[in-house]
Amino acid sequence: MKSRVLVASFLTFSLACLAGLFARADEIRVMYPSEGDSLPPVKKTFIFGSINPSTAPFYINGRKIGVYKNGAFIAYLPVSEGDFAFNCELQNGATTSYARKIKIRPAPQPRISTGALGLEIVSPSSDMEFAAGDYVNVLALGTPSRKAAFSIKGAAKDVEMTEIPKGSGRYFGLYRVKDSDSVRGAELAVKFKTGMFASGAGVVAKGRISFLNKFSIMETSTDTVILRNGPVSGYMIFLPKGVKLICDGRAGNMRRIRLSACETAWVDDSKVALSNESAFAPQTETGAIRIKKTDTGSSASVYLPEKVPYIAEEKENALRITLYYTKAHTNTVVYDSSDAFLNSARVSQTAENNAVIDFEFAPGAALWGYDVSYGTRALVVDMKKAPPVSGTWPRPLAGLRVVVDPGHSPKQTPPYDGAIGPMGTFEYQVNLVTAYKLKDALAALGAAVYMIRQGTETVQLADRPRLAKEFKGDLYISLHNNAIADGEDPFAQPKGFSVYHYHRHSLKLAAAVHRSYLKNIPLPDEGLRFGDYAVARLTSMPAVLVESAYMILPEQEELLNSPDFQQKLADAVAGGVLDFLKIPPRKVNK
Repeated sequence: MKSRVLVASFLTFSLACLAGLFARADEIRVMYPSEGDSLPPVKKTFIFGSINPSTAPFYINGRKIGVYKNGAFIAYLPVSEGDFAFNCELQNGATTSYARKIKIRPAPQPRISTGALGLEIVSPSSDMEFAAGDYVNVLALGTPSRKAAFSIKGAAKDVEMTEIPKGSGRYFGLYRVKDSDSVRGAELAVKFKTGMFASGAGVVAKGRISFLNKFSIMETSTDTVILRNGPVSGYMIFLPKGVKLICDGRAGNMRRIRLSACETAWVDDSKVALSNESAFAPQTETGAIRIKKTDTGSSASVYLPEKVPYIAEEKENALRITLYYTKAHTNTVVYDSSDAFLNSARVSQTAENNAVIDFEFAPGAALWGYDVSYGTRALVVDMKKAPPVSGTWPRPLAGLRVVVDPGHSPKQTPPYDGAIGPMGTFEYQVNLVTAYKLKDALAALGAAVYMIRQGTETVQLADRPRLAKEFKGDLYISLHNNAIADGEDPFAQPKGFSVYHYHRHSLKLAAAVHRSYLKNIPLPDEGLRFGDYAVARLTSMPAVLVESAYMILPEQEELLNSPDFQQKLADAVAGGVLDFLKIPPRKVNK
């Protein structure tokens, strides 16, 4: 969400604030990039900061730079590889000079040798574990137009590789692991095949190869463990501590989890530990389901002897829980006769070891949010219905509990948290000011408001959704302001506000807040968006993350420091909440 280096020296900022108490001499302040920053291999990048006086001619590396009325500037300029300096000059009678020194990392160079024979293994690059039936994919780069082969000590010898495309120096090879293969820590080597009297090139991979003849039972060792689609791919499943997983492969520090015959996932090795295999056959059974009415909706307790991985999916007027390593064996579903929210719970077997529970809600009773957890030998599914909100003016939000999250926290040491503007405004500061204005606006409408951060205290990212649950929030609103990545052109397209959601039950809230911004915020619209952010993903109620403006743009930074604009933002979010709840505008007596 934020560039890695969009915050400059806190000491520089503090000294600049003190200097502002007195008449300032000619001054150049560069807020980004920071001194000594190492940037990726880009041809151009942006630099921003401020000058005084704002009307003096200002140049960077000989180019005249446009300066905003308050002295702030942002420029997008060419850079060159290696040590680089932005040489700044302020020409106000005498010339004031300042150099900001950075490094531009070199671009990756082709690794194909065209002189003496050369060879390099690209993949596998780390220790790997494979099961029978897996394919070992080998990629090597070397001198073009040769014949290459790879070997795995104790398993495969001189397996031919193919150069694709011909003359490219990219050699590919494939080996399918046999049931009889059983090696651990074996060397993988690639070589060029040559004539009897010719000299060749060869290389041994840094990582070692192991073939497994049985799976391992792992157990999640922390809360909110993430399972991915691939070793470096997107998020797939989110699990609590103590869930059993079947591991049948490894690539470096990522373990492959076998969910079913045709489904796999990957988990960080540091988030799991070996389990006592005798305590868990790779299959369990669902038992009785008991439904209870709660103050916020319905709760279902599903008897389950083992903690197994699961996925929760919202459907039209329903919630589906898929349980892996599980057989459907539920003979009894006990309903609560006083519960008018949950209509039915049905269990079915959708694959050999996948059981599915479909919770269907009463007509018109939309799912507000949900939370899945493990109790004692049971999976507990808490399903929320819409809270009883007054809807009557002058306090139409009475009965609603809103959690307001001022994004980011202050830090005294790099890397700092959040973005910074050309004049030295920190994101965490304006987020907090706007959050308090939003709190006042919502409270005036009758809502009970809970603040994730109330001042300069540090609140960790993982703690924010947890606090929202502890507050028993009905809505979660996270306030942010934006930045861009290293090397991106700040002038390439209009930049303004955007609104993010993750869950299906959050979409209508996000759409309502977005509509309100369209009506009330005079900035470019960057759209309603899906965003895989922790505060939107791990919350059990409708949740949105709002990016109101771009800190790095001088005119938007100035707006964010304006009390009137801060109030506009707060009122726009509050208006979106009213729209989401379908509360009509207040009638005004003529």
